Amino acid sequence: MPRPPKRAVLAAGALLVLAVLTVGAFTLGPFGRSLVQPIAFPHDLHAGTSRMDCMYCHYSADRSVDAGLPAAQVCAGCHIPGGQPLVRADKPEVQKLVGYWREQRAIPWVRIYDLPDHVHFPHMRHLHAGLTCQECHGQVQSMKEVTLNQPLRMGWCITCHQQKQVRKDCFVCHY
Repeated sequence: MPRPPKRAVLAAGALLVLAVLTVGAFTLGPFGRSLVQPIAFPHDLHAGTSRMDCMYCHYSADRSVDAGLPAAQVCAGCHIPGGQPLVRADKPEVQKLVGYWREQRAIPWVRIYDLPDHVHFPHMRHLHAGLTCQECHGQVQSMKEVTLNQPLRMGWCITCHQQKQVRKDCFVCHY
């Protein structure tokens, strides 16, 4: 039996490696996976049970390109009123918060929704257009840990723009 040409074997091997990497990127990538946060913040308790509005913690979302990540002072407003830890002060995660607050250090939150530098998503425009946080971020009020709810791929954004019948030209997001 004749042996296949070397190029054919190399090409088949390269295709196999590419297929494995592609499948791995979709199964092992960040989509649907939670990231370890410095403080395990239960969104289901705050946004769900306590019915806190997203804007309480992400207070710049309606007037900024970035929704912002909450500062320790925002959390301290409820958990450390008047400088004294009161609300759930015995809980380890609240004790971590107290540590950041006392040391006047920023909480090093890990961004879950992180777009490449060449893509712009102005939160204020989307909120002013009437979109809810859940349309992009999912049912955060029922998530113990927030995970990436959407693939953050251009096709997903374009599909939404088509459905809402708004601008789809490149310069809407790439400027």
